[in-house]
Amino acid sequence: MDRIESYTDYRKFLRDFYETRKRGEKGFSHRSFCQKAGLSSPSYLREVIDGKRNLTDVTIPQFVLGLELTSLDARYFSLLVRFNQSVDPALKQQALDQMRGMRQKVDAAMVTLDRHDYYSRWYHPVLRELACQRIWKDDWAAMARCVRPRIRKVEVREGMELLERLGFLARRGDRWIQTDPVITSGGEVDSMAVRAGNRQYAKLGAEAIDDQPPSRRDISTMIFGLPESSYPQIKQEIREFKDRVARIVHDQPDCDRVFALNVQLFALAEEES
Repeated sequence: MDRIESYTDYRKFLRDFYETRKRGEKGFSHRSFCQKAGLSSPSYLREVIDGKRNLTDVTIPQFVLGLELTSLDARYFSLLVRFNQSVDPALKQQALDQMRGMRQKVDAAMVTLDRHDYYSRWYHPVLRELACQRIWKDDWAAMARCVRPRIRKVEVREGMELLERLGFLARRGDRWIQTDPVITSGGEVDSMAVRAGNRQYAKLGAEAIDDQPPSRRDISTMIFGLPESSYPQIKQEIREFKDRVARIVHDQPDCDRVFALNVQLFALAEEES
């Protein structure tokens, strides 16, 4: 099975642990695990794996004992449980940040948390587009001067290393080319990171109202009343609009600028509950 740091779902980790031990150790069972962990119910492990039970502050140490985890792995496991079970987004993010902070223990195979870095830092997609526009010869300072708002040279270097490691960019001689991503990850990490990125792009869009001249931006707001039944139709129109924009972008032979398009639709008032 994979190392614990590659997991973003503790139930999947437990399932893989059980199946690996079951294949390699005669007599291993849900009951024997629960006995070793000091759990009163012989089906406790199976119920947790199946999502019928959660772990608690009391049972987490018992599972650590049954799993025979080192102190560092036990710390990661506890954070993983908190990340998966917390309903408070702030607590989930706090647990995820601490999991990412343990990456010095792991090599580059820890792609799920690296993907969080890609999505949650607004300038990584910008660098991915910018890299292919000319021959940079690893002049990170020159690339940094092209990004708006400005970022530091070290952020460009680290961002480009991440993009290459995750397969978003590849070197072809003196040039960078875009490639298809060659990684997979759990959806929960990605969705949290995408939300973090959306917050940053929304903030940058607000700042562009004052920072960029009207000739370089197009920002407007519509306030309208709408029955709830028509809301899906508006969302479909937005999707089709973005598809048309994507086709226009795809058909361009050369690119010398990088733009962001924010499309926002949200409720400002609704029926009294």
